[in-house]
Parts: sequence; C-alpha cells; structure tokens
Amino acid sequence: MLMKSPLIPVREPQPLNAKIWDEHTSEEHKWELWDGIPFFKDGIERDRLTICLIHSMGLKHLVQLLPEQSRNDLRQLLMDAEK
Repeated sequence: MLMKSPLIPVREPQPLNAKIWDEHTSEEHKWELWDGIPFFKDGIERDRLTICLIHSMGLKHLVQLLPEQSRNDLRQLLMDAEK
C-alpha cells in the first residue's frame, strides 16, 4: 500500500528524478478515474502525484496558476489553520 509522500514542496521548484517520479505515479502507471477520483477511489495515488507535481513546480508557481477565487479560498484555509 502506498503511504503519504515524504516530499516537502517549498516556494521554488525542486527537480525530480526517475525514482521519485516512479514512486509518485500510479503503481500501474495508468491514468484511470474511479467515481470521479483519479487513479483509485482511496485517493492516495492522486495525493502522492499532487505532492510530487507541486514539489516540481514550487508553491510560488502553484499560487500563480490558481484562479483568484482559489487563491482567496486558500488564503482563508491557511488563516483558519493558524487558529
């Protein structure tokens, strides 16, 4: 069973290597959809790939990609988490 990713995305992009990519993509390297959830219905593979991609692009770029409404929602979630 896959575990949570040990990668820690930071502000700037971080390079990936083949081993990291292999560990963070689906076990069968298939892109599937299970009741609206990519890869498998437990969401673990989706979450690992998400962390891997954010690790690669960096948080700064992720925030730049987000629509304004998503940035506002993220800002609110972060403020709520600090409480």
